[in-house]
Amino acid sequence: MRAVKTLAESGDPVPAEVSSQLSALAGSAAGDSERVSAVEKLLQPFVLVDASLDEYGTTTTSAGAAVPQLVQHGWRSFLVRVVNPHRLEGELITPTKGVYGLIDYRSHSARIALHDTLTDVPRIKEAWLESTIAGSSTVSGLEVEYAVISLYSRDSGTRSGGLMLGVADHRGHQSFSRPPEMLANLQAMFETKDIGASFEFDCVPARDISFDIREPDGASCMASITVRDSQGRSYPSKGMRLAPDMFFQEHVYRATGEPIRLPDGAYEITALRGPEYRPVRLELNVDPDTTTVAVPLDRWIDPTSHGYYSGDPHIHAGGCSHYNVPSEGVTPETMIRHVRGEGLALGSVLTWAPCYYHQKQFFSGSSISPPSELEYAEMQAAQGMDWQPQPTDQDSKSLLRYDVEVSGFPSSHSGHAILLGLTDQDYPGTSVIEDWPSWNLPIMQWGHDQNALVGYAHCGIGLSVGTDELPNYIVPSFQGIGSNEIIVDVPHGAADFQCGSQFAPASELNIWYHLLNVGYRTLMLGETDYPCVYDDGPGVGRTYVRMTEPPQGPGALESWIAALREGTSYFGDGRSHIFNLAVDGSLDREHRTDTAGPVHVTATVAAWLLEDPPAPPATRPAYSAPVGWHLERSRVPGTRTVVVELVVNGESVATHELVADGTEQDVAFDIPLDRSSWVALRILRSVHTQPIFIELAGRPIRASKRSAQWLHDSVDALWTAKSGFIRDSERPTARAAYDNAQAIYKSRQNECEPN
Repeated sequence: MRAVKTLAESGDPVPAEVSSQLSALAGSAAGDSERVSAVEKLLQPFVLVDASLDEYGTTTTSAGAAVPQLVQHGWRSFLVRVVNPHRLEGELITPTKGVYGLIDYRSHSARIALHDTLTDVPRIKEAWLESTIAGSSTVSGLEVEYAVISLYSRDSGTRSGGLMLGVADHRGHQSFSRPPEMLANLQAMFETKDIGASFEFDCVPARDISFDIREPDGASCMASITVRDSQGRSYPSKGMRLAPDMFFQEHVYRATGEPIRLPDGAYEITALRGPEYRPVRLELNVDPDTTTVAVPLDRWIDPTSHGYYSGDPHIHAGGCSHYNVPSEGVTPETMIRHVRGEGLALGSVLTWAPCYYHQKQFFSGSSISPPSELEYAEMQAAQGMDWQPQPTDQDSKSLLRYDVEVSGFPSSHSGHAILLGLTDQDYPGTSVIEDWPSWNLPIMQWGHDQNALVGYAHCGIGLSVGTDELPNYIVPSFQGIGSNEIIVDVPHGAADFQCGSQFAPASELNIWYHLLNVGYRTLMLGETDYPCVYDDGPGVGRTYVRMTEPPQGPGALESWIAALREGTSYFGDGRSHIFNLAVDGSLDREHRTDTAGPVHVTATVAAWLLEDPPAPPATRPAYSAPVGWHLERSRVPGTRTVVVELVVNGESVATHELVADGTEQDVAFDIPLDRSSWVALRILRSVHTQPIFIELAGRPIRASKRSAQWLHDSVDALWTAKSGFIRDSERPTARAAYDNAQAIYKSRQNECEPN
């Protein structure tokens, strides 16, 4: 009965009369043998595979009585009858679980498990079948029991395929203990493709459904499209995807006029183009008359109407969730689809240690907006991806710039450095990344020599001290890869920013607040680190920069950086926005006044939340960093309200409650200042502006002796944690730089006003 219920939940129920007869047998007074015989007879027509287990959990399989009919780009589910005379207990396994039960490598898809064969066109062409155990996969020790196997076909027509199953014990081992000679026999069996049950599958064709995606003004564009059936399965199947469709995402990116191939049936479609849009959910019933589905996007705010353009300064085309080998990641033609599909103006694609020597070929020293072509035409043809990418009205509004993240290099322990706007990506005198310096200051200075913007990625990693207080004065252990050495580089004028919007604000913002408190103009940016910290797409964290005109052409990144250095900007998750932060009506980042007294701080703020909090997701949400940034985490419980805070020298000094209904609302604060200070606005866990620096009577900002002391003491802690990773030949120079940073902090501490 459990197996029959799973069949129904998988979309392939047995006929009603069979279900009724099974229910009657469950309550029958007949003897066990009679009922077993009746049950087996009733279920026989739905059994695709008969599997018999030996004492080692090895299966002998043969074809059952079920008609082996599949559906292209869709799932069909069948029963597996498991004969288990030795009453083993364990987990029934298939290749998609990554354990032992290889299904004919000539036919089975396993994109994630492909080893050095991703560009092997014959291998991909034959890898047309995917399988998974639906519902419970437990083999419970009964002599005969039933499981459900679901099969997905990439192709239509008649295809040959084989199925083999196995059982893993409850310790997670691939099999029960087997003698060496049996393992040798199994290896020989795989090599000769003698894998058990073979089938001639009849695969019913699916239909190409074109997506007519439109902006509110009717413009065509790229968007994130998630298609699920009533069982929650994503289309196209994640196990069957090749770039630009990624196996680690639920969605795919499609432009206006591009298709997804779907079998007949009912689907829920979700369309989104980044956090400036409300999700659009549509019900679609695919039948012989279905050719196109209209997808009108629902934009709730347009920062470009205020002159703000979004960028993600930290995404990757290789490593982490991407393929590492052999394709060495994905191409610019794939990355631009992802950036366009999330509505970003700029995406900084950072080459780092994994795939470095392959990905560095895409560095040009210029911003690019390539056509969104499919990678490797032969691979795509072998995969059956015969659709053609379509240009859209919005394509030219999104660009890529390839640069470098110093991650996996000898200096990575000092913090992962980001170098934006390089003209040369190879450090002088090096031929391999192992030759680069073993601490970051020389690299940052080299970046500055090229007029690059240099800073630190995922700044909060390793800097949590167990409190949400901001600022706090607990010196961290620096046992991580966050913005460690920034506290040495900034006093030397060699670091411009750190990146966050990923982890707890206290771990990300604390160093920044302390540096600002002693007068430095360090920037803070929002980033994603896609697909490392976040898999969902570029722009989970993003930076908005006010510009007089959109960033365009080969110098787009440089113009965006220039505006970031000098003008107004903010960063966050894109679900709330703070436009035009001003002091006494001026948007300038530097504000000077002759006397102490009140200043008038204004801005336009907007945020959007659902009226009621969403139910806790059953699976990991897109904003799933355990302590990360998301406007939902800013909601005042029981309301649709969030709190806008005015921050002066790191302290929240005034608040304004904002209804997060998507409307733009003006906020204003009048605050007295008796010393030179910096001011900013924030909605914690969603958005934060860059500061405006207010100097009174020409005095520099020296707001906190405690901040200066914290920075001084943190340099000692950093040296303790990291000096052992610095090469002997470089350590004396590094020690001198650390000492100089501490001396500068002591000097600034002496200049600080009492606090």
